[in-house]
Amino acid sequence: MKNKKTAVAAFIFVALLGLSAFFLFGREPLDPAKPEVFNADTAMLAIFGTYNEKHQGVLLPEKNTAAWDMGQADTLATALLAGTYTEAGKKKAVLVVQRQQILDGVVEESHATAPVVSVYIFAFNGKQWLFEKGKKEVAAYGANGMAPMANLIRLGKDKFGLLFEGGDMHQGYTNDYAFIVSLSDAKPVIALELNMGESNSGACTDDVEEQGPMMQACWENIGKLSFLQNATDEYYTVKLSTTGNKPEGDKPPSAARQQDTYFVHTSNTYKASKDQRLKTASPVAEELIKNAGEMKKQKPPVADAANKQGA
Repeated sequence: MKNKKTAVAAFIFVALLGLSAFFLFGREPLDPAKPEVFNADTAMLAIFGTYNEKHQGVLLPEKNTAAWDMGQADTLATALLAGTYTEAGKKKAVLVVQRQQILDGVVEESHATAPVVSVYIFAFNGKQWLFEKGKKEVAAYGANGMAPMANLIRLGKDKFGLLFEGGDMHQGYTNDYAFIVSLSDAKPVIALELNMGESNSGACTDDVEEQGPMMQACWENIGKLSFLQNATDEYYTVKLSTTGNKPEGDKPPSAARQQDTYFVHTSNTYKASKDQRLKTASPVAEELIKNAGEMKKQKPPVADAANKQGA
């Protein structure tokens, strides 16, 4: 009987709290899972159910977030990008999250460590932003524990996506890469991965007398992305133009040459195409690709601040 009275009292308290909020503020109590304003802070809280605004992140397991106990956490989740856009006449929003591994209370920053990238998409119902779809592990890219930065782009007249661009150097050799995540398909997954260039800039010299087994003649390949309108296709064609003089085998660097590769969107992914008609497709203005919506890139957490417990 006592427990029943306690339950009834709790119910009445919650009901009165809701009524008070309604009469005092003219609306129902706010639900953090359905924010009225979309930004990195409100979106992180909606996804994880907790958020430490001072540290601009979430510690996993989530119970460690409020006190910021990194000694008991295994993952640091922070926002890389929060952006809004309009698709098919409806307001949408995207949150990109970086999940970094924590070892012994410190964010792992070894060269080979690549964080997990998560992507979450929201839709606006006129009052609140509601979670629509997402994926915890979209990609594992980056170096030194940091993911490449993302940009919200237009993939078609009414199609949207994320373009991630990054690079790395290993033993004197550089490599640049990019990958595209489609936001307009059923789930946010990597739709296209690209080699954007490479070089031996850290192990080369143009002085012939200094060249040998350890120091080679310098070469580099540079890739450039552009987008083309192919007839009435919903998605633009992606064009990768690579210019470079990378040698073949033991041969010296050759004269610079260009190679164009075309990718068309098919069934939630992009596939290379040899359709000769693509060579005459109309280019899409870079401003239209980049001005896909409103976005705010988040500054990556400073290592010392991220690794400092309870600060």
